[in-house]
Amino acid sequence: MKIKIKFKDFELEGELYDELETVKAIKEKLPIKGLVNRWGDEIYFETDVIFDKEENSKEIVEIGDIAYWIPGRAICLFFGKTPISDEYIRAASAVNIIGKIKDIDKYINKLKSVKEGEEIIIEEG
Repeated sequence: MKIKIKFKDFELEGELYDELETVKAIKEKLPIKGLVNRWGDEIYFETDVIFDKEENSKEIVEIGDIAYWIPGRAICLFFGKTPISDEYIRAASAVNIIGKIKDIDKYINKLKSVKEGEEIIIEEG
């Protein structure tokens, strides 16, 4: 499923993995709005999506991964290292990998400029 991720000054596209139950739970709530939190080069925001099953879960993620973090009911966008990363990009704890940001290399600098508290919107697209 294609999505648009909108920030104040730009938007980007992503692809969610349709076969996952996590994605089905998120799809029911679209569009989803939230306020940006930053943790190193990760943007995450709390949602009203409640899903507690580990599915495709990993602690080591890749640049461009879109994930759902069960404990925080949050959607996460990974575009670089977090404070606990070593040679790998590490999430705070296991996250369900639910999709990918398209053309991530074009957006890394823009994502680095996003401030805490900015609005983020995810919608079907």
